[in-house]
Amino acid sequence: MKVHKIFLFTGAFVATAVAGGLNTNTNQSIAYQRHVMRYATTDNDAPIFNPAGTGFMEDGWHLSINSQAFWQTRTIYTESPLFGGEKKFEGKAQIPAMPSLLTTWHHGDLAISGYFGIVGGGGKLNYKKGIPSFEAAIAQIPGLLTQKGLETTDYSADLSLKGTSYIFGFGLGAAYRINEMFSAYLGAKFSYAINHYEGSLKNVQLNPKNEQLGLNGEMVNAVATFNSASEKLANMAEQAAAGAEKAAAAAQQYEAAGDKATAAQYAAKANELKATATELTVKSKTFEAVAEQVSDKELDVEQTGWGITPIASISFKYKRLTAGIKFEYNTSIEMENDTKKNEVGLDAYNDGVKSHSDIPASIYMGATYALLDNFRVSAGYGHWFDWYADLPGNQEHHAKGTDEFLGGVEADFLTRWTVSGGMQISKYHLDDDYMSDMSFIMDNVTLGCGLAFRATDWIKINVAYFHSIYDDWKEKEAYGSNTYKRTSRGVGIGADLDF
Repeated sequence: MKVHKIFLFTGAFVATAVAGGLNTNTNQSIAYQRHVMRYATTDNDAPIFNPAGTGFMEDGWHLSINSQAFWQTRTIYTESPLFGGEKKFEGKAQIPAMPSLLTTWHHGDLAISGYFGIVGGGGKLNYKKGIPSFEAAIAQIPGLLTQKGLETTDYSADLSLKGTSYIFGFGLGAAYRINEMFSAYLGAKFSYAINHYEGSLKNVQLNPKNEQLGLNGEMVNAVATFNSASEKLANMAEQAAAGAEKAAAAAQQYEAAGDKATAAQYAAKANELKATATELTVKSKTFEAVAEQVSDKELDVEQTGWGITPIASISFKYKRLTAGIKFEYNTSIEMENDTKKNEVGLDAYNDGVKSHSDIPASIYMGATYALLDNFRVSAGYGHWFDWYADLPGNQEHHAKGTDEFLGGVEADFLTRWTVSGGMQISKYHLDDDYMSDMSFIMDNVTLGCGLAFRATDWIKINVAYFHSIYDDWKEKEAYGSNTYKRTSRGVGIGADLDF
C-alpha cells in the first residue's frame, strides 16, 4: 500500500446533519424535528416539504425561522495484526448552528414561497488520529523492512483527517389552488456546494536495528534516519564499485603478464565487489524510497460547485385529510478544486480538476388525517434515485436507491400547546463496495419529539429533540476487519410568524 493512497478522499467524507438521502438533509424545520412526517403539511414549513400545500394557506405572509444543533460521532473498531489486535478510531462532528428560513406570501388562489437551508452536509468531521487505512499504510512498514533484512518492530506517526461539507439550498416557486381540494406547484432550487478536505502525515518514527548503520532499535525519525542510511549505503556502494574497478584492472595486468592464477583471484574479487555494490545500491534506493514515503505530507483542497433542481408538487385537502406529493429532479453538480497544498502525488487533487457530485432525484409523499379536532396522525414515504446520479468515486454503482418511511402524531392541549412525536426509518440498500472507513452510512431509525407553544395569534414557538440510532456494519479489508458505528443527536428551536 502506497502511503499517498491514504489521502483518497471522496465527497462522502463529511458530516451530515441527519439521515435523509446519502447527501441530503431532510430536516429543515423544528416542526420536522418534533413531528418528523411533514410531507403533507400546510403550515409555515410547507415551502420545502409540501410546496403545493402553500396554496391552502390563509392570505398574508407566513415565516418559519429555525436553528438546529447536532452532535455526532463516527467510530471504527479495527481488528488487524498490524495494530496488534483491536484499535479504535473516532471521528467527531459538532454542528453548532444549522439555520433555515422559509417564507410564503399567499393571496387568493396564488402562493409564492421560498426558502434557504443547508440541504446537504452541515459540518466538519474530524478524525484527530486518522482512520484505519490511513494508519495501515504506516503500520505495514516495519514488517516490510524486516523482510528486507532491517529488523523493525514499532512505529508512530502524527495523523489527522478533516472533512467539511455544506450544500446551501435556495428555493423559489409558486403554487396555485385549482379548486377547494387540489393545489399545484412549480419551482426550482439553486444549490451551492462547498467541500473542504485537510489531511496530514507528520513525524513518522520507526525503531530499526542494524549495527552496520549504527541503529540500535530505538525510536528514530524515519525520514532523517533513512535518508542518512541511504546516503551511507550509496557511499559504501560507490567505494565497492571503485574497488571492483581496481580489482578488474589488476586482473587484466596479471593476465597480460601471464600470471593467470593471480589474475583469476583479482577477477573473482572484482565480481564480488560488483555484487556488493549492486546490493548496496538497491538497499540505498529502497531506504530513499521509504524516506520519501514517510516524509511529511499535507493536503488542503476546497471544492465548489453549483446546480439547479426543477421541482413539482401536488397537494390535496378534503375535510380532515391533507396529502402531498413532491418530485425533485436530479441535480447535476460539477465540483472544481481550489488546491492550496497537494503533497500526496494524486492528480485528482490538482488545482482546477473537476469532478461530479450530484444530488440524486427524489420523490416524497405523505398524508395527515385529523382523528379528532385536536389529534392528528401522519404517514409518509420518500425515495432517492441514487443509481441515476453521478456520485463521487462512481459510488452510484454500489447504491440501489434510498427509502425512508415516516410516521408522526400531534395533539393540541390547553388551548395554546401542541405536543408531537415521530419516527423515520431509513434504508440505503448499499453494498460492501460502497462502504469504507472514508465513507460509511448505515440504516437507521430516527426519533423526534417536541412542543409547540402559540404565544400569540401570530407567533408560535417550536422546540424539539432529534435522535438517530444506526445499525452497525462490519466488513473485511486487506489489513483486517472494520466495524462501523455512528451516533447522532440534535436539538432545535424556532418560531413561526403569521401576519
